[in-house]
Amino acid sequence: MPVMLTDMPTDRLDALIKHPFHRDTGERLVGLISDLRQCSTPEDFAGFQRQLLVATLAASEARAQRSRVIKRLMKGIRLPADAPELAVGDQHDIEAWRLESDVLERVGRQLRSIGDAMAWRAFAYDRRHILALRRSEAPGPMTLSKEGTVHEIQFAEKEWSEHRRFAMLHDLTNCLRIGDVTVFDTPRANGEQDILLYELKKNPKQQGGAQLARTRMAADALRVNGPLPGPGNAHLFDTGIPYKTHLNTLCDAFAFAHREGLKTMRVPGQRGLVAMDISAAGNRWELNESIRQLESAHTALLRRTRLTGRHIRFGSGDQAARNTVLAPWAIYPLQPAQCAGLIADVLVFTVTTSSDCFIEEIRKNGLDARWVLPEGAEMGPSQVIAEVEGYGRRITMTRWEIERLLLELTDLPTWAEGIKQLLRRGPASGQPWPHFTDEHRIWD
Repeated sequence: MPVMLTDMPTDRLDALIKHPFHRDTGERLVGLISDLRQCSTPEDFAGFQRQLLVATLAASEARAQRSRVIKRLMKGIRLPADAPELAVGDQHDIEAWRLESDVLERVGRQLRSIGDAMAWRAFAYDRRHILALRRSEAPGPMTLSKEGTVHEIQFAEKEWSEHRRFAMLHDLTNCLRIGDVTVFDTPRANGEQDILLYELKKNPKQQGGAQLARTRMAADALRVNGPLPGPGNAHLFDTGIPYKTHLNTLCDAFAFAHREGLKTMRVPGQRGLVAMDISAAGNRWELNESIRQLESAHTALLRRTRLTGRHIRFGSGDQAARNTVLAPWAIYPLQPAQCAGLIADVLVFTVTTSSDCFIEEIRKNGLDARWVLPEGAEMGPSQVIAEVEGYGRRITMTRWEIERLLLELTDLPTWAEGIKQLLRRGPASGQPWPHFTDEHRIWD
C-alpha cells in the first residue's frame, strides 16, 4: 500500500510531487474541472465522462504495467521486452519503478476525485445521494481486464446512443460504492427527473445476492427514507436548515499564499487556518524549511487564537478520493487551478480548533454535550468522539463528522442548530445522518 505523503521522507516527497506524470496530471486537472463546471445537459455529462474514462483507464493500465515490472525485478528476472519506458530514473532500479507506481496510484485517486465532483454535480449537490451510495467497500482499479467494467461501459454507451440518457459509471468515483451505474432519465416538462440505480450483471440470470440487496436499500433510503445500507440502522435526516460555510476565508488565504507562500487566518468559530502554496513557498525556502515555516506559523496562530481544551487539527494533504463524507476539492468555490492544486497537494491547508469550541457551540442551543475521546487516544474513523443529549435523546459523533466541519469550514451555529433539530425531530432510534438544504448555493 502506498505511503501517505505525511509519512514520506522529504526527498521522496519532493521527487513524487515533481515527477513528470504528477505535473502533467496537475495541468490536466485544471482543464477537467473547468470542463465539468460547464456541464449542464446530458450530452455535456456524457462527453465529460468519456474524457475522464479514457484518462482513468490509461492511468490504471500504466500502473499495472509497472507493477508487473516490479514483481519481476523482485524475483531477479530481467525486464520484459515490452516494459514501458520510465519517465525518470534507471530502468534496472526497482526504486525508480516503485516511485512511478506510487505516482500513478496518486494520479488514479486524483482522477477519481474528479469523478466524485462529477457525481456531486450530476446529483445537483444533494449530499443525500452521496451519503446513501457511499456505504460499501472502496472500488478497485478500473481496468478493461475486468469483464464487469467492459459490460458497464457498454451499458452506459447504449443508454446514450439509444435513449440519450446519461449513465454515470460509479467506478470512476470513490464516493459511489453501491450499484454500478446511475442513469439520469430525461427531465419532464415540470423539471422533475427520475434517477435510476442499476446493479449490472453480465449474466441476466445472476440477479440476487447482497449487492442487489444493498442497491435496493440505497434506492429506498433516497425514495422513502428507508434505512441506509450497512450497519447501525442508519437513516437520512433533513434538518431543513440552509447550509452555510466560511470557505470565502480559504479563498482569501490562498490568494495571499500565492504571493507570499504562506498565510494564517482566523475563522469564525474559534478556528485557525493555515494555507500554503508549495510553489510560492519553494521560491522562498527549501522543502524542509517550508515545512518548518508551516509548523511555526501554526504554533503562532494557536497562541493568538487562545484555544482551550483538546486541540483538533485536520488538513487537506493527501485527501483526494479518501473521505467519502467530505465534499471533493473540485467543487470548492475556488478557481479551477486552486481546486487542482488541492487535489495534487501543491496547495495545502490545515484547520485547527478545540474540543471546548464544539461543546460550547452545542450548549448555546440548550443541549448537553461531552467530549468522550480519551486523552491521547487516536481518532479512528468510526470511533465515538463526542456525545450530545437533548429532548430525551442522545447521539454520538465520529471523526469523519468533525473532519468535515473543519475542512468544509462549516458555520458552527448552523451545524449546532442542525443537531438540535435532529434531536428534536429525528428518528427515534438508530444512527441518523443529518443533511442540510440548499447546498448547491455553496458548491455551484
